[in-house]
Amino acid sequence: MSNANGPDGEEPPTVMHRWTNPEKARYYQVDLVRDLLGDWTVIQSWGGVGSKRGRVRIVWVPSHDAGVERIAAIGKQRGKRGYTPVG
Repeated sequence: MSNANGPDGEEPPTVMHRWTNPEKARYYQVDLVRDLLGDWTVIQSWGGVGSKRGRVRIVWVPSHDAGVERIAAIGKQRGKRGYTPVG
């Protein structure tokens, strides 16, 4: 179990980012959360806007910081493909 709390002893927050590509009516979402064993995971989901079909990938990351870095890299790649942040 990864127990990487912040400097004040508080647990780092979960993180959620969502992007859409209006030209292709597509979305991409990532969540950084702790799983049931206390490890950090990045949950990636994508598909067509309004569709009940889509895909999900769950990736283990060694720490909250590593997950934030992974999400930043995903965001950069989504931007190159015409996606814009939501919210």
